[in-house]
Amino acid sequence: EDGVKLLLGPYSSGITFATSAIAEKYQLPMVAAHAAAPAVFERGFKYIFATLTPVDQYTQNMVTMAAQAKPRAQRVALIHETSLFPQASIDAAEKQAKAAGLEVVYKEAYPSGTKDFSAMLTAMKARNPDVLLAAGYTGDMTVIARQRAEVGLNLKMFGVSLGPTLPGFVETLGSKSEGILEPIQWASNMGWKDEIFGWTPSQYAELFKKEYGREPDYHPPQSTAALEVYQRAIEKVGSLDPKAIRDAIAQTNIMTAYGPVRFNEKGQNIAKGMAVVQIQNGKPVVVYPVEGSQAKFVYPMPNP
Repeated sequence: EDGVKLLLGPYSSGITFATSAIAEKYQLPMVAAHAAAPAVFERGFKYIFATLTPVDQYTQNMVTMAAQAKPRAQRVALIHETSLFPQASIDAAEKQAKAAGLEVVYKEAYPSGTKDFSAMLTAMKARNPDVLLAAGYTGDMTVIARQRAEVGLNLKMFGVSLGPTLPGFVETLGSKSEGILEPIQWASNMGWKDEIFGWTPSQYAELFKKEYGREPDYHPPQSTAALEVYQRAIEKVGSLDPKAIRDAIAQTNIMTAYGPVRFNEKGQNIAKGMAVVQIQNGKPVVVYPVEGSQAKFVYPMPNP
């Protein structure tokens, strides 16, 4: 009705899974900035593209860190919300942990809307894990981190997807957030330079803070990158023809302040990796990979 020809994706893999099917039906490009679950890209669709790194890379670095830690972690617990992104994330973590020679001693799912995780965490405590990897969204991860301390589940390493870099997580948990890890798509100290605007990630962060009064997490720059994908495609095509722009997007190879963007045949960005942050002294700092780190990985983590 409104004559829309170009679409930006919504937030979350679940919603993008549904909306991208409509875009595919009408052959309209959709560039998504907030969908990483493999299921979104495994349907043979030609009109969906995503700027963020695929979901199987969210946990890989944390599993590698656990396997390389001294003393090496041995026992891993895994929990996730029963929605698309969290389940895909933890299923990947299970495969990665086993491949790294780590023992998965606990793996459970919880339904969306769960408010109390104490029984799950108590059961997990009986298995004595060294590492807990949890996947869900910020509200759940905040409660899990708080109740983990309340039931006395001591860990050497605790990683969540998603939470620590998002507004309110550290403020709500205080000292209970110390040492928690999160895989991230972007940090302001990364060494990229935007080819359109000339921004480095640190300059992007400065501009964002001036405008909005807070430091950006990785969500704003990956949204910016989605718009830059469109800008380059429209410049190349010279019109707003959806099919021509779709073909131009498929050939994308650009550098943004968010990082490089290049799509595979499924529409996933295969050009960039991920980093891991850890909450240290109330702030998220990059601890992996080592060559781009802001601080040393604290292991074992402090237990409240």
